[in-house]
Amino acid sequence: MSRVATFINRFRSPWRGRERHSAWPDWVAPAIQYQLPLLMSLQYDPEGIESTLHPTTALSLIVPAQREVFLYASFDGAWEQAVVLYLDGQRFESQLGSFILRPSSLTVPAQSLPYELMLVGWHKRSSPNAALPWVASRGQRIGPVLFAWDDSADDNDFRDTRIKLVTG
Repeated sequence: MSRVATFINRFRSPWRGRERHSAWPDWVAPAIQYQLPLLMSLQYDPEGIESTLHPTTALSLIVPAQREVFLYASFDGAWEQAVVLYLDGQRFESQLGSFILRPSSLTVPAQSLPYELMLVGWHKRSSPNAALPWVASRGQRIGPVLFAWDDSADDNDFRDTRIKLVTG
């Protein structure tokens, strides 16, 4: 089961259709409770094209309320790399990446409620080339604040993209 499905299933109510009991945390608005499974069932590559994820592509954590998040990326690969961010299932307007169109650092503003920050790693099997498709990278969480992805070069080094997360 994917991490996204695990996150969604964790909050599905066993009381659906019965009394007003809910397995959703109090801070999740009712409108979001019904939209989250629908939004998270599809994934889009950095250019917005629907694509298939590797089971370990999406890495996530819960960010406490009122905390800014600073993301610092490093890249150790010749191929183009990108990381798409989602806040509670909503695609964030900026991405991180290894070439000039995407920055290597990014700040997510503080939110009034706790939220799930999901990072999805992608790569192209070349330097920037619009003719080639984006491919989902294999991801791995290395400790509490370091996220890493390996492209499909079969070296399993998990150094091709690394994101360090700092909260303020």
